Amino acid sequence: MLVQIKSPGNRRTKLVRKLQTRKGRTEERRFVAEGRNLVTEILERGLDVDFIMVPESLLSERRSGTADLIESCIGSPDITLCAVPDREFERLTDAGEGIGMLAVVRMREYGAETVRALPPGSNLLVLDRIQDPGNLGTLVRTAAAAGYGAVLAMSGTADLWSPKVLRATAGTVFAIPFIAVKDTEELREMTAGRRLAVTAVEGGRPYYRENLREGIALVIGNESRGVSPEIMEMADVRVTLPMKGGVESLNAASAAAILMYEAVRQ
Repeated sequence: MLVQIKSPGNRRTKLVRKLQTRKGRTEERRFVAEGRNLVTEILERGLDVDFIMVPESLLSERRSGTADLIESCIGSPDITLCAVPDREFERLTDAGEGIGMLAVVRMREYGAETVRALPPGSNLLVLDRIQDPGNLGTLVRTAAAAGYGAVLAMSGTADLWSPKVLRATAGTVFAIPFIAVKDTEELREMTAGRRLAVTAVEGGRPYYRENLREGIALVIGNESRGVSPEIMEMADVRVTLPMKGGVESLNAASAAAILMYEAVRQ
């Protein structure tokens, strides 16, 4: 179904603007996905889409893929496609020009029961106050690729549902449960039955000498401060990545990729 929107005060454009903030996303339990690839991924996975929005000029688009997607949306009774003036559309997107389309999507809700339902021995990724959107997106993408069962995000971690992070995940965020964890007590409950493994600059064993194959909750700490003292104290396993050439540490996403794929190797 096609809807033409002319007024910037329309309720749908107001909602998109509200979802540009973390507070708005939290209140509405919705997020904005930008770009044809991400929108296509969402439709293929059957997520709950409120509506799709495109600039008016895209209605006459004839490029392969885009035109087919628009025609499919217009012809579907289950999808609302909204066309807005091009200039207005650019103001509604995080990346500005060239995005082409966006979708307003309802968040899937996951919790402790999601972790309990995972197969025995499945690994978890725990993010302890990761701040950089690129790092966060890459961490989620790598966890999905390495076969991890879920991603747990401690309070203070960047917002997964921001457009920058969503783009960095390249759609893999929809392939793995993402669960917010409010404090260390809740983390303890969610990771019960798994060994909590943390990265440590000192006092840890080389990662390749530790069993990371299964039943691990791998903690990746804040980019500048590392793993919090509280979680470090809870750890069952401490691992280090040997460094040479005067290098003190690796990027959080790079270190996590090495450790997650060590589980695959083992």
